[in-house]
Amino acid sequence: MSRLASKIPPINRPTIMDVARRCGLSKTTVSIILNESPASSRVPPETQQRVRDAARQLGYRPNWRARALASRRTHMIGVLYTPPMPLIVRGNYEGIMAGIHEVLHKNNYHVLFVPLGHNPADWGKILLDQRMDGALVLSRLRGPLASIIEQARLPVTLVNADAPDHHLPTVVVDDYDGAAQSTRHLVGLGHRRVSFLLGQQPPHYSVTQRQDGYHAVMRDNGLADHLQVLTCTPEEFANNLLSLPPLERPTAVLVYTHYMAIKLLQLLWERQIAVPRDLSVATFSNAYPVEDVIPPLTTVALPTEQMGRAAAELVLEQIRTDGTAPPRRVVLKENLIVRKSTAPPAGAKGN
Repeated sequence: MSRLASKIPPINRPTIMDVARRCGLSKTTVSIILNESPASSRVPPETQQRVRDAARQLGYRPNWRARALASRRTHMIGVLYTPPMPLIVRGNYEGIMAGIHEVLHKNNYHVLFVPLGHNPADWGKILLDQRMDGALVLSRLRGPLASIIEQARLPVTLVNADAPDHHLPTVVVDDYDGAAQSTRHLVGLGHRRVSFLLGQQPPHYSVTQRQDGYHAVMRDNGLADHLQVLTCTPEEFANNLLSLPPLERPTAVLVYTHYMAIKLLQLLWERQIAVPRDLSVATFSNAYPVEDVIPPLTTVALPTEQMGRAAAELVLEQIRTDGTAPPRRVVLKENLIVRKSTAPPAGAKGN
């Protein structure tokens, strides 16, 4: 033994027997409660609380391997995502993960990140060997993944992804209403030539919903002739803007993602197109740095932390009921935040 090791005092960890003595209960009863065995449902709630209080006072920490064996649960929830990893810890997913962690932590569950690579066979190895009690899917539910989830009989909740054909618990936002709120704001300022910069996007429910919300408000205000959904890049949009006669240019643009909107602000500044004097810009998501760019962006804020909390609650509900709870679809409302990137068009009365 080294000199350093000889100076380290032994760690006397409290045992289940210590907790049992403190409570005046049998070791078996205490073990059933602390390891969250299915048999714990037969123990009165006040007794369960007394055991947990004693364990906390003594500083007892259960052996997670023993707990998993006793309860047949790992207390791990997989978060399935499409690489690269940074996409789940920034932007909208930063808030979603914060909400997920909040609920799982309160319920003594932990997160296991599961990247969905290009080989579906790898997905099966992870999901079918029961390393997790349930999964939160942050990726589009592609065919192979849906099939593997069904084989694994794994409690699953979709987060910011929709798969109406699979009848799974789902948490989404009302992007139709969010786009309608934003378009209504721009039209209310006096804009008539309002474009929607969509860019090239992968399949996602928000693509259709945002276009539909924009279309509806434009049509309701007699502006169907000015409908313009653009699939070009922000750079192409900025260049095209300069090539148009002033009276044919859009005076406002709704941008599909905040990443595109921030890039567009830079491109417009380089071309001496002032925001919002020459062009009002609105977008989606209140993630950093939307509020800190110049000018701060008017945006439709997504309730990301609420999405994460709702998704975690849904998957825990499926686990507690052994998958018998009917799958619920939670739709959360978005909120328009008006900042300095939008204003009445140049020449409007009172401007």
